Amino acid sequence: MPGIYVMKTKYFSQGFTLIEMAMVIFILGLMMTSFLEPLASRVEEEERNKTQIQLDEIEEVLYGYVLRNNTLPCPDCTATTVAGCATATAGDGIADQTVPGTCDTEFGNLPWADLGVKGTDQWDNEFTYRVDNVFADNTDGTGCAASASLNVSFSLCSDGDIEIFSSDVAADAGAVGDLATGIPAVVVSHGKNWASSTSDDEGQNTDDDGEFVDKDYSQTVGAEYDDMLIWISPHILKTMSVKAGILP
Repeated sequence: MPGIYVMKTKYFSQGFTLIEMAMVIFILGLMMTSFLEPLASRVEEEERNKTQIQLDEIEEVLYGYVLRNNTLPCPDCTATTVAGCATATAGDGIADQTVPGTCDTEFGNLPWADLGVKGTDQWDNEFTYRVDNVFADNTDGTGCAASASLNVSFSLCSDGDIEIFSSDVAADAGAVGDLATGIPAVVVSHGKNWASSTSDDEGQNTDDDGEFVDKDYSQTVGAEYDDMLIWISPHILKTMSVKAGILP
């Protein structure tokens, strides 16, 4: 019995060496890394799926807004307001029209309160909203011949001024949008990396020049892209308006 006691004491007092402990920590680190990276990817994928559902809902609501109001909504001015915007109401989710029937800006936040939808995506970033004033100002078909009695901001011959490209390179080439052209309105979720992105493709979606990029998700350094877009089709918009009796 005394011998056994001595053996136990000797065994437990020996413990782990620093090298052994370092090896254990290293192995645990590898295991944690291999577990956390796929988990983070799955979490982001789920967030993107939920944001896409939000965008699809916003698209439907925008079409419904036109059927009720004969016009697309104006943007809500952002907290960093532009000329003509009322600073007191910036960022409140309500379309800004200092002059009734005329948008203060074509580029801002989604007027989520007017639309009755959530104003932020799954990363708590505001949705960007860009609209062509021809389709938002209540000016009876500005942009082409129309009857003043229609009380509609656009007509069958109206064209939007927004273009959708597959890359920043395509946009800078000066051609018309290679994905879509004549678009009345677009809504953008800037994804998880909005604050840190240096991507030229994503930069097209924040510079308010009427040119937007829609492409596949990418994590390539310097060319990151995780923006998500929906846009209003001018053809669907006009077809719905004719069927609803808004346009002749």
